[in-house]
Amino acid sequence: MAQVRKILIADPDLESVRPLSRSLRTRGYQVHYAPDGSRALEVAVLRHPDLILFDEACRMLDARTFINILRTNPRTDDIPVVVSTGQFEADRLRGLRDGFLRKPFNIDEVLSRIEHVFRRNEAAKDLKSEVQEIEGSLSQLSIPDLMQILGMNKRSGKLTLERGNERGEIVVVDGRPVNARVGRAEGEKALFRLLVWSEGSFTFSPGNTGGKPRIQRAVDDALLEAMRQADEVNRLLPGLPARNVRLVLAPEADLTQDQHPVTAQVVELLRQPRALGEVLDLAPATDLEVVGVLHTLLQKGVARMSEPERDEGSGPLLGPAELHSLRGRILRGRGPSREATAKVFVCGSGPAVARRLLSQLPDIAAVAAEPAAVRSGFGTLGRLDLNELLHLDFCVLPPAEAARPLWRPFSSGGVGALLFDVSEAAVKLAHFLAWDIRMPVVLVGHPVPPELQGAPAGAASVGEDLTEAVRSLLLLALNPAPMLPGVPQSQAPRLNATAS
Repeated sequence: MAQVRKILIADPDLESVRPLSRSLRTRGYQVHYAPDGSRALEVAVLRHPDLILFDEACRMLDARTFINILRTNPRTDDIPVVVSTGQFEADRLRGLRDGFLRKPFNIDEVLSRIEHVFRRNEAAKDLKSEVQEIEGSLSQLSIPDLMQILGMNKRSGKLTLERGNERGEIVVVDGRPVNARVGRAEGEKALFRLLVWSEGSFTFSPGNTGGKPRIQRAVDDALLEAMRQADEVNRLLPGLPARNVRLVLAPEADLTQDQHPVTAQVVELLRQPRALGEVLDLAPATDLEVVGVLHTLLQKGVARMSEPERDEGSGPLLGPAELHSLRGRILRGRGPSREATAKVFVCGSGPAVARRLLSQLPDIAAVAAEPAAVRSGFGTLGRLDLNELLHLDFCVLPPAEAARPLWRPFSSGGVGALLFDVSEAAVKLAHFLAWDIRMPVVLVGHPVPPELQGAPAGAASVGEDLTEAVRSLLLLALNPAPMLPGVPQSQAPRLNATAS
């Protein structure tokens, strides 16, 4: 029989404690109560609860003193403590290992936090043992949790992280991060990027690691600074162009000789047109420092957006006559209108597909620095202006079978779909768009699967070049492929799915 978990609630506010205590008991937890910090410490030592909910209003001992006393006692140093507060000062409470809760309590939020702490502790048990290699999901054990566990146990080794097609690593010596790498970034810059990843997988490989240390911060200090910088970057990014927009120094810019080192780094990079994402990757300074300099340079007119350029010989996506024909097709039956906007659907598994499109397709303007649709898998990622009167919105639909009722209404106004992988879910979605909505489909880097062969509007395969993929898709939309002889619509290949 599973052992009943014990929870200690330390809170002088009985009006909050009573409903919370009832909810916890209903869900099988054993609940202990203490009205102040002194009594809570006594119960913690005698009963050794599995988790403590400690309110900041407790007298005798404040929350941080209470936690520090627990951590110095071998009998209680492993008890997680979640602090509750009637205020909301995130910066002041972020250093807490087990997090905090805001009052008045939301019971679902409290239960979720408790379950998260217990899941984290279970997943952390392997990290405490000297095994060869440990793997897991970041949805089960977050990177901050991983780093704190490695720090408490003074482990040494390499933490490898994967998120879609992105890969990073953090080198740990005696529980402290000494180096990190992701993309072209290294050191603190890479560490701060990786610490805010919330999805993906991890592998910890114990052992001695060589190389010169490039990070001097302790774990808790690194976590707090990473969160602070992420907040500041997210605050500044909406005032900057999208990551793929090219920036350059203004010819008339008056540059002083005495520049801050980070400003000098950015200015040197902008002597030739570079995308925002490229500047962030190439400048040695942290993302926050680079974003701050770019924000100032753009505001003062020292830097500006570069005129869009295309590779010689690549030409526009479509010629003038084709753009006119496509605009006419989109506006057909819509009444008098000058501007036309159509949807292109992005089919694939996971956020990495959306991020690839935004980073590799020239001239696309993302709807936000990190569009909500990237994580949710539903909505608009960005817009590509073919000319002043014709626009393409790149959208994602959730490929899960449960989301099938959304596919038809949201597919209105679509001209085609790009299929980035041939996973079962992605092909099912593309099959629906191809056979039920009769859109052309272009596969990026994959051959056409049997389920899409003979699609009414055509299905084609191109290489990894996204510009060429979009060009091919628009040409298919203008010139739908004829039905193959002997394959009428009623005999289209079917997938094992319930019809919408």
